[in-house]
Amino acid sequence: MKQIKTLTFYSFIVYSSILIFIGLFISSPVPIFLSLPFIWLMFFSELLPFKKIRVKREIEEKRFIEGDKIKIKYEIEGSGYYRIYDELDSIRGFLKEKKKEEKDRILKRFGILKIREMHIESEDFLGMKKYEEIKKEEKDIKIYPKIEYVRRFRINPRRTRSLLGDYPSRRKGIGTEFTDIREYQSGDSMRWINWKATARKDKIMVNEFESERTGDTVIVLDVRRFYKGEKEYEELLNHSVRAAAMLATYLSRTKNRVGFVFLGNSVDWIYPNYGKRAMYLILERLLTARSKKISRLPFEYGKFIVSRFFPPNSFIIIVSPLLSWDIDEAIVELLAKKYDVLIISPTIIGTKNDIASKILRSERDVRLRRLRMYSRVIDWNIEYPLSKMLMVMK
Repeated sequence: MKQIKTLTFYSFIVYSSILIFIGLFISSPVPIFLSLPFIWLMFFSELLPFKKIRVKREIEEKRFIEGDKIKIKYEIEGSGYYRIYDELDSIRGFLKEKKKEEKDRILKRFGILKIREMHIESEDFLGMKKYEEIKKEEKDIKIYPKIEYVRRFRINPRRTRSLLGDYPSRRKGIGTEFTDIREYQSGDSMRWINWKATARKDKIMVNEFESERTGDTVIVLDVRRFYKGEKEYEELLNHSVRAAAMLATYLSRTKNRVGFVFLGNSVDWIYPNYGKRAMYLILERLLTARSKKISRLPFEYGKFIVSRFFPPNSFIIIVSPLLSWDIDEAIVELLAKKYDVLIISPTIIGTKNDIASKILRSERDVRLRRLRMYSRVIDWNIEYPLSKMLMVMK
C-alpha cells in the first residue's frame, strides 16, 4: 500500500500559487487572503490522522448456475472514503472506524470467472491524501450452464453392453417394456406366457420385451466460430452449450457410459464414463467453450476422434449449426461405420435478406435434406425449448 497526494491537493497548490502571484504582481492583499483557505486545508490535511483501509472479503463457495446470486461479504476497517473493486463487483462509501457490508450479484453468463486482483482505494476526509493497494488473489468461480429438465427421450442403439441399464435396445430380450406377442419357442420361460392370447389363438403365446442394457453415448459439440458477429455467435454458443449440458445431465442419470467430443478452436474429448463423474467432466469442459477467434478446424477431426476412440454402434449425438462445408460428408462416413447418429441443429441465421444470410440458409437446408435421408435430424428453432422436441422425437 502506498500513500499519494490527490489531484485536489495539487490543484489547491496551483490555485494558491496563482492567487499569491497575482497579489504580489498587482500589490494587493486581497488575492493573498483568498489563497489562505486553500493553504489552511492543505495544512490541516497533514495534521489529521488517516487510517489505512483494510479489507477482508468472503465469497460464497458453491456450484453456481446461470442466474444464481452470489453473496460477497466485506469487513472494512479504517477511515475516510473508500472504493473497492475487482472482476466480480465494486463498492464505495464512507467509513469512520469499522464496517461490515454484504452484496449480492447475479451471475448472468456461464463460464469461469477468474478473480486475480482486488483494488483498494481510500481518501482522507478532505480529499488530500490517497492510499492505493492491489491485493493479489487466486480464485475461480465456476458458473455452470442453465439446464432444461427432460424426463425421457428415446434412444435405440444398435449395440448394447452386457450390463443392465436404461437404454431399450433394438434387440428383444429381458426387460420391462412390452413390445409384442409371439409363438412359444423352446427355451422360453414359463412366466412369459400370455394366457389370454394362448386361449384365444389355441396355441402357446409368449410376451416379448425390449432388452434394457447399458450403451455408449457420445455428445459431439460443434461450436466453431465461422463469423465475427459477437451477438450471433454468443446466442449460438449459449444454446448449443445448454443443449450439451442438458444431454450430459440426463444421460448421466442412466446406467450408461457418456463420452464427449468438443470442436472449437481446438479439438478435445472425454472418454466415456458412468454417472456423476461423466456429467461433471463434461460440464467442466463446457465452461471454457467460448472462442474469440475464427476457427479453421475441419469437422474431419471430430469424425476421426469418434471413430478412433469410441466403439462402433455407439450412439452419437451431434449438436451443430451445420454451417461447415465438410460436416455432411463426415456424418455420412460415421453412419457408414455403423454409428447411430442423432443431429440437433440450432439455427441462428434468421430471416435477414442480405446475400450472406441467404447463402447460409440455402446451404444449411441442402445439408438438412441430405442428412434426413440417413439419420434422425432435429432442426431446432431456438425460440422453443429443446426438451419438448426430444420428448416427441421418434
